[in-house]
Amino acid sequence: MKIEKGARYLSQARTVTETDIVNFCGLSGDFTPVHSDAEFARTTPFGERMAHGPLVLSVAIGLATASGLFGDRVIGLVNCNWDFAAPVRIGDTIHSVVEVESLRPSSKPSREVATYRFDVRNQRDESVQQGHLIVVLRAAD
Repeated sequence: MKIEKGARYLSQARTVTETDIVNFCGLSGDFTPVHSDAEFARTTPFGERMAHGPLVLSVAIGLATASGLFGDRVIGLVNCNWDFAAPVRIGDTIHSVVEVESLRPSSKPSREVATYRFDVRNQRDESVQQGHLIVVLRAAD
């Protein structure tokens, strides 16, 4: 896929499930009660368990990868700057709007540095997370 500054991409959507949250608890070791304890979560302002912010971030990147935006050109992640604006609940369906904010040659030959802006949105088209990724890519042929 050719990447150009200003290009915008819409990812597919995906529903966040209880299984996703349980698996992320085990993978990350983060069993904070707001994520893992339904009775405790009922006592919070949210009234129910929430997905971990980093889980949603990971799903958003995965959806962008599945759309073909990332792939074998990616060499590495330089920076991730992310804001968590609203909760994602079990059963919420999220997708990402991703924009290529910048694309420039790297200081190393045959590489480029791309900055992507993510806007993660739920089924009500509410923005739940926003962030920027800076990624090193193999230069396009």
